[in-house]
Amino acid sequence: MLRAQLERAEYGFLEASVLHKPSDRQLRRWILETVLSDSWQSYCNFVRHVCVQSCVGCTTSSSTIKATAVPCTWNRVSYVASRAARGHTVAAGRVNGLLRKEPTWGDPVKIATIINALNPSNKAVLLNHFSGGLFGPKHCQVVRNATAHKNTQTKTEVLALAASYSANPIRYPTDAMFWVDPPSGKFAFLSWLDDMRAIATGVAA
Repeated sequence: MLRAQLERAEYGFLEASVLHKPSDRQLRRWILETVLSDSWQSYCNFVRHVCVQSCVGCTTSSSTIKATAVPCTWNRVSYVASRAARGHTVAAGRVNGLLRKEPTWGDPVKIATIINALNPSNKAVLLNHFSGGLFGPKHCQVVRNATAHKNTQTKTEVLALAASYSANPIRYPTDAMFWVDPPSGKFAFLSWLDDMRAIATGVAA
């Protein structure tokens, strides 16, 4: 599912990349903001799915993951994750049924705390891949937040990423999607998608 969603985002990005006429400016920004937001949300949903399934029990391509959540429901996993992300004490047996209370699952900074609190049997694998050093998800999150909450602070956070890329000055946060990732030679956005794919491959192995 994630791979198909990222492929659609990549296709949309490449379509927008050839829109250079002044009359296409609004359409280009709309497409870029859409594929950026869709990619970030798809990745967050993937991380959530993997964490929930790891806690309630599942089978990967190479192993069987035993359930550890008590009670063994997504609601319990949701409760523990939401409490851990906020630094709150986790109570035995409590559950959460409101998705709006859940944390930002894809955030590489918070996910380590969440996984440690959930303590699934494949914790080491999840920590290694979800918070293992690939910057794509975090950079995608920063730029996406700057498009959703346009202000000087979020734009400054985007500009702070420039040191990691061959970067040109930007007018809108989505312009950063066209910075170039030096190791791969790809546009920054495409390198973020590659990182998400690599992470997905790692946790599914």
